[in-house]
Amino acid sequence: MDRTDKAVLRRLLSVGNSIVLAEISCRGGAETSSGQIKWDCLDGKKLDEKEIVEIASRMLSASLDLTPFYDLAGKSRNMKELTRKFRGLKPILTPTVFESAAWAIMGQQVNLNFAYILKKRLVENFGRKLRIDGEDFYLFPEPGNLSKANVAELRDLQFSSRKAEYLLGLSAIMRNGGFGLKSLAKQNYNEAIARLISIRGIGIWSANYILMRGAGHLDCLPLGDSGLHRAAKIVNRLKELPDNEKVEKLARGFIPYRSLYTLYLWFLLMEGASVQ
Repeated sequence: MDRTDKAVLRRLLSVGNSIVLAEISCRGGAETSSGQIKWDCLDGKKLDEKEIVEIASRMLSASLDLTPFYDLAGKSRNMKELTRKFRGLKPILTPTVFESAAWAIMGQQVNLNFAYILKKRLVENFGRKLRIDGEDFYLFPEPGNLSKANVAELRDLQFSSRKAEYLLGLSAIMRNGGFGLKSLAKQNYNEAIARLISIRGIGIWSANYILMRGAGHLDCLPLGDSGLHRAAKIVNRLKELPDNEKVEKLARGFIPYRSLYTLYLWFLLMEGASVQ
């Protein structure tokens, strides 16, 4: 679905009633970075430049000031080292809440590689495909694209019956205008979590993931996430894997930026980095 090459991301975006091939790039160092977006409106319409720039800026968390988080991290020797390694790292958000919610459902109780396989199959079977300069690009499915799908079709793609039911149920809610990006982003954390976990198939881990990746909430802590717990063990030099209570306690010093705390711990594992 996405094409990445060094510091350049290319993907299809839905902007208003148009489909756009966007190329988003970053340049410069951690303290002097800048972003640029180029786009091609595939239906030939003239787009509102402000709208697509806002979408790209939100996806890159461009306006997020990391200084308050780094100030908190500076009080912890281990996290200070981690933020030095990944200085400038910001959350990459999904264009829509539905994409982050679908990804959260697909990622439940499976390893990351298999979750990517499910996502690829979902996109290729229900997303819109466009061939551009010899390459196939897919637009992530919208809730309406799944209106005629059924559990059996998703089972053929290796979704479990439960995941298929959860995804179709979520799509129905989204088609009816529920849980829009703006409304979730404006709610406080507790209200947003309560609202999300009222949906069948969305538990506390999924709700935190949706708020982090879809709505850009900065104080999420997805307790129970295996990567978060493993990284917390490494960075705090613990002998045993910490339980939820321990991870929550370790993260208290990073309120109201626990989403960033989580992101940097995840990258510790992804990059195979170590803390000296």
